[in-house]
Parts: sequence; C-alpha cells; structure tokens
Amino acid sequence: MTRSAGTGSATPEPRYADRLARELAANGSVRSDAWRRAFAEVPRHLFVPAFHLRTAEGITAYTDRTPGWLEAIYSDATLITRFSPDGLAVSSSTEPSLMALMLEHLRVEDGMKVLEVGTGTGYNAALLSERLGSPLVTSIDVDGTLVSQAREALEAAGYRPTVATMDGALGYPPKAPYQRILATCGLGRVPSTWLDQLDEGGLILANVGLGMALLRKEPDGHARGRFLPDAAGFMRLRSVSLPGVPTLDRVLSVTAGEPERVHRETGVPGLDDHAMAEFFLSLLLPYGLRVVQHKKEGSEVHCVLDGASGAWWRAEVDAEGRATVDEGGGHSLWAAYSALLRAWDEAGRPEIGRYGLTVAPDGRHHLWLDRPDAAETITLDPEQA
Repeated sequence: MTRSAGTGSATPEPRYADRLARELAANGSVRSDAWRRAFAEVPRHLFVPAFHLRTAEGITAYTDRTPGWLEAIYSDATLITRFSPDGLAVSSSTEPSLMALMLEHLRVEDGMKVLEVGTGTGYNAALLSERLGSPLVTSIDVDGTLVSQAREALEAAGYRPTVATMDGALGYPPKAPYQRILATCGLGRVPSTWLDQLDEGGLILANVGLGMALLRKEPDGHARGRFLPDAAGFMRLRSVSLPGVPTLDRVLSVTAGEPERVHRETGVPGLDDHAMAEFFLSLLLPYGLRVVQHKKEGSEVHCVLDGASGAWWRAEVDAEGRATVDEGGGHSLWAAYSALLRAWDEAGRPEIGRYGLTVAPDGRHHLWLDRPDAAETITLDPEQA
C-alpha cells in the first residue's frame, strides 16, 4: 500500500475497481500482478466525477446522479472531461486497457523515478503512485486548472506525487534525472529536454505522430527504439513553445489556393493504405493535418497543410491511382512524402512494429526499418541536418 496514512478514500463499491482489474487481466492488457493490484486499488470515480461518454447513439453526459455512473466509470472506455469552445475534446481519462498496456510496456521496477507528461485527471498518476510510491512519481500538465483538480483528487484518494503546472515540452528539471518518462499526450517530436532529464538506460514511452514509440537512452546520448504494434492516439501536447496543428477548415481553404507547382503522377504506391499513409505523414509533418475527400467514381482528394511552415499540397487521385498534385507555400512537401510511401511499398508494406525511431541529442529524429543502422534510415528533420 502506497497511500498517505489517513487520507485514503475507499470506493463506495470496491467490487467495481476489482472487476475492472480482472477484465483488464482477462483481455491481456494487464500482464503482471503488480499492475492488476494497482487497478483494483485506485478509485477511478474520484478522478472523473463528471464526464461525457461516446456511444453508438451519441455523446452522453454523466454525473454521480446519472444511472449507471459507476458502471461507466469502471468500464474500459475513454471518459471525456473537457471540450474546447468549438466542441473538440481536449482532456479525458484514457481507456484503462490502453493505460494498462502502456504501463506494462514501461517496465517500471521498484525504486524508479517516473515523469508523466500530461496529468489530465490524475488517474494515471495515481496508478503509478500505487505501484511505486508517491515520492517517486512526478506528473506535469500545462493546464493549471487541471493540475489543481488532479492534485485534489489524488489527495482524496490518498496519493501525494509531485504534480506541477509546466509546459510538457520542457519536462520537469527539479526532480530529474528520471528512469522512465511517460507521455500521456500526443507528440509531434520527442523534446530533447526529455533526453537531458533521462538516465542512461532509461525509457521514454510516447505517442509520436500516430505510433507508440518505446525508446531507450543509450551511452551516446541518443534514444532508440521501435514503434509498438499496439496502435494508440492521444490528445496533442499543448505547448506555447511548439507550433499548432491547423484546423480542418484552414486546410481546405489554403489548399484550394493557386499552386506554385503542379505534378502529374502515373501512380502513388502506398497512398491507398490510409492507416500507413497517415502514420508516415504524422512523422514527416508533426504539425500537419491531412483531409481526405471522397469523390464519385472512386476518386479521392488528399489535402495537406503543414502548420509549422505553411507549405501545402493537394492531390487529386482517380480510381486508377493516377494523381495530379498541386503544391504551394514555399518548399516542397510532396517529394519526401511520396518517396517514403514508395519505399514502404517496395519493402513489401511492412507493419508498423518493424519501424523504429532514433532521437538525437540535438533533436533530430530518424526513422528506420528493422535496424537503426539500416542504410535506408530517413532523417525526418532534414533542415536541422
């Protein structure tokens, strides 16, 4: 037991948390006794007293007066706790099965210090505190209101980790070095400050682009590792020091402009696989957004805008795969993207788990297939080379 003496708050129905833990163990998300006990002990209802749940019928609001409140909280579902003014979900408690998979992949051991980037509701910080002890856990979030609410919920549940309002891209130097860094938010790039605050041999587990990367810091200061085959996606890291991702309306507006260059392609291998095409785009353009419009007779229009540089492209692809590509905004994005798709296609369309990422101390990111020293390693940030 790692709660602060005298501050614990038991679940009104302990069987709910225990049932969730058993379900996670049964479906393979929880693989160790230590994490099964943590999920059985932590009272999730203290961290999400009010939330919205997406169902096939739409979005339903829940409070402690809503029938089925506890059943919803202790289900394997993402609970949305905050929306932006334009209706986008900006904070949530992630589905427990994904949280469990990440915690298992993190491979924590007794005595390790962990930095969590993206406090959210505080539920994940509670799980870490239950497993390791509150003094070894630090959790940061850029949203001061969320931090205050999470700290109160953690204290009510009996946990007292370090919880601070901080730009996640900067890490948290006062408690460094860490043996593990866990990002419960989506990233475009792994900040080099995280490598500075990580012990040699330490692990970073982060949702980079649309892939979950598990990276180990090696003696040369680089962090290297593969993307996990388990797909995942988190709300993006909010940071004043990073560019923003453009909105859908802005993508469509900008890409409808007059092109600076026009290409004719007889075929674009790989563009037909939307999942992998989106994965590669998320790595090449960490602050970009693609909008795909489906037209009659099997044709598609792919519109992409880079929020960092303002460069864009618009590809009209017919049913036979022939494409007309318009580009604008200064430099070309299409050449690197189409080359990466073509290389993936020529390699036999390998699955995501065969790809890996190397993050250099200077912040450059390198994508590789099968081996980090492969000749086909691609520098994702060529302007920094």
